[in-house]
Amino acid sequence: MKPLNHKKRVAAQLQFAVVFSITLVVIFCSSFFALYAGKQGISVLESKHAEYNSVFEKQANITFSIDEITKLVYKLKNKKRTLGEHKQFQSLISQLRINIENEIANTASITTNQFQLYNELLFQIKSIQAIIDDYENESEEYIYDKELLEKCREKYREDGGKK
Repeated sequence: MKPLNHKKRVAAQLQFAVVFSITLVVIFCSSFFALYAGKQGISVLESKHAEYNSVFEKQANITFSIDEITKLVYKLKNKKRTLGEHKQFQSLISQLRINIENEIANTASITTNQFQLYNELLFQIKSIQAIIDDYENESEEYIYDKELLEKCREKYREDGGKK
């Protein structure tokens, strides 16, 4: 014997099976999409993290190099040196500065402004070097002129004493 609502029950069971199947397919597709998007997100985060660590390491290295340059400029400025020593110090500072500029130029980074501060610091160091060179040249000229003046005074005293 069949119940009176057999057709309704079969239709309801079929409707339930279809809706349940569609729900399972949607859940499966959503889960697959979520896992795929998560995997892509993780790979992007890992690459960004590696790039940021690389940039941070380079910035730290550049900072230590600029600190070394600052110490050398301080030593150059505060101690009287011969012209040869002065040129040697300036050459050493310039070589360190050029190495940093080349390192910055060879760095492929996400944005161009990550090393903008360091470029400005290197420009300031270059201008400080030029000022120190000008000062040193003027100092040498002053010493030379002072020696000439002393020789003229001595000669004048010798000539004045003979007449």
